[in-house]
Amino acid sequence: MDVFQNIEDHTSNQCVFNNHREQLINLIIDLFLKVRLRHIGTRINDDDKKLAIKRQFLRYIHPLKSITNAVDQKKCWIEQMKYLVQDFKMLLNLSFKEFWSTVVFNKQATMGLCTFLQEAAPPHLMDQLPQDGDVLTIYNEIDHFAYKLFKRLTTSSENEENFMSPHYMWSLLCNNNIISIPMLYDICSIYGQSYKKELEIVFIELFTCQKLYKENLIHSIQFTIKCLSQFQDKIELEIDYDNHIAQSNKTSTEIEETNLCMIEDIINFLLDTSYSISNFLEIYPLASIFFYQEKLHLKIASFYHSIKPLIYKKVIAMNKLEKFQEKLHASRLLLVKSVKQCLIHIPTKTTNKSESTVEEYLEAVSELLAYNEFVNDYHVVYNLTNDIKKYQKSNKEIDSTRYDYLLKSLELINKPYTELEQKELQEEQLEVQTSSKNIENAKLRSLINNVKDLLPHLGDGFIQKCLEFYDMDSEKVINMVLEDCLPPELTQYEFNLPLMTEYEDTASGYDPSIKGNKKLKKLKAVLDDKSFRKEMRPFYEKYNFTEITCAELESYYNDEYDDTYDEVEYVIPEPTDENEKRRPDVTPRVLLEKKAVTEFVEEEFSDDEPQPVLNFQPFCENPEEVRERQARRYAAKQSNRSNRSKPQAASSSATSSGSNVELDRQRKNENKAFSGNHNRRNAARNKQQRGMF
Repeated sequence: MDVFQNIEDHTSNQCVFNNHREQLINLIIDLFLKVRLRHIGTRINDDDKKLAIKRQFLRYIHPLKSITNAVDQKKCWIEQMKYLVQDFKMLLNLSFKEFWSTVVFNKQATMGLCTFLQEAAPPHLMDQLPQDGDVLTIYNEIDHFAYKLFKRLTTSSENEENFMSPHYMWSLLCNNNIISIPMLYDICSIYGQSYKKELEIVFIELFTCQKLYKENLIHSIQFTIKCLSQFQDKIELEIDYDNHIAQSNKTSTEIEETNLCMIEDIINFLLDTSYSISNFLEIYPLASIFFYQEKLHLKIASFYHSIKPLIYKKVIAMNKLEKFQEKLHASRLLLVKSVKQCLIHIPTKTTNKSESTVEEYLEAVSELLAYNEFVNDYHVVYNLTNDIKKYQKSNKEIDSTRYDYLLKSLELINKPYTELEQKELQEEQLEVQTSSKNIENAKLRSLINNVKDLLPHLGDGFIQKCLEFYDMDSEKVINMVLEDCLPPELTQYEFNLPLMTEYEDTASGYDPSIKGNKKLKKLKAVLDDKSFRKEMRPFYEKYNFTEITCAELESYYNDEYDDTYDEVEYVIPEPTDENEKRRPDVTPRVLLEKKAVTEFVEEEFSDDEPQPVLNFQPFCENPEEVRERQARRYAAKQSNRSNRSKPQAASSSATSSGSNVELDRQRKNENKAFSGNHNRRNAARNKQQRGMF
């Protein structure tokens, strides 16, 4: 019995062990599945399609497209946008599995977000919204929930149970075209400044987990370059078209409204594009290498160089510079900043720079120098000269002429702009000085009038001297004059001294109002004063005579003696008498009387000796004689011909009637192209083939 009892106990223990073993295996399997599930996360399959919410989602509509002036339209738009906010809230309140199933299988789920990002007004274009309190309230609510929806779309893990791997999430978003590169540009433009830190994390995870986004980014950069080229052509054409409109029959108000609408669209597009590119590169700086490789910085520089003068010229002509100046300045600054961000992958530190890096930077700067308008503004913001000099100090292996060429080019490009700035600064300073002088003169004039009201016998100049002496205190001047207590510094002036300008006081170097200098008042006395000559005479007499020693003379000319002409005898001319003159005095013909001049001319030409006649044969015959001889020959020939044709003309006129002559002329005129002119068309063709004409 004990044996059987032991066997039963053993079997029961074995069963308990087996049960525990099965439980342990099941527990291990559950743990393994949980760990594997935690590593993989939630997956969206076709079986999850039934979890998707079947609902019609609304689109966002810009208020200016739906609201004109009617109150009913405004209420209708607000009601529609409230439904859009409800759609956003409903998607945000769904469970993790239902949310992703709805986003993947219902293509209209993200339509409201996409249309809002496309039509929304960024912070820099808030003036494009109606300035109405109700409209702005509902718009801000849509803006808030739209970013929340985008944030949930880019969050892979909500808690320990609801999560998916980042790689799977971004592949899901990319393959289903839920989030694209153009949407990222819009996100940067609208939320780039408000949620910069959060977007930096999203962008890094996006480009790290899904490589396909990098390819899409390259295609988007190429498309951006093409858009900038088309936009540049459009601006040039529209401005040219606007010039044609000005010459049309439209009224001035219609032309002005058309021009204003056109230039406003251009400036808003330019500002939005520059904000999108700049914010994108600021949030994800690693993308600068792709922008640089596609030469976007050169396209921006070319676009900037061509568009800036046209837009400013048009805006100034419309007298709207004050209205658009802030937007134009912001777009210019952001385009310059975008080019700087494209070049940011080139190391900016002056240490550990390889020669290839410096070559790459110098090559980029050399390419930008072709666009003067852009380089000038870029140099003002980032000072290219300092950057080039830093590179020159850090790497001296590159030829110095290349650095000198770049520095000289920058100097020549910026020279006209610096001169213009200096000129404007001088004009501003001159205006300030003239305005301050005018204010001072007005104050002085009022003080002089105050004194002169009580003391009209005093001159304006004397009152000015007194005011300057008593620190512009008119009351004190009046008291001192009435009490006759003026100091000797003022009594030396005359009481009726007129008011003199500053130039008149300092031009002559003396004060004509002081007593004792009255003889210098006259200008003639000043000009006749030659006393300065006596002071200058000793100074100039030093240059009249100089003593030179023999040693100094030899040092001036120390050359070997040339004896070539020593043997040539030089005949010294005999000294002539100073009184003896070379020719007699002759009175000029102009001073002679008329009769004397005629007699002198007759004596000169009436010589007794006959003049010899030269046998002169010209090289060619005189053309006048030739023409005269040919005219005589032609006249003789014509006379002979007319005498010969007289009887024939008479006989023909006798035989033929007037009607037959007119008929013959008509037939000849009609048929001259068929039989006359000796085949002139063929002759002309032969001449042309031979190159004669």
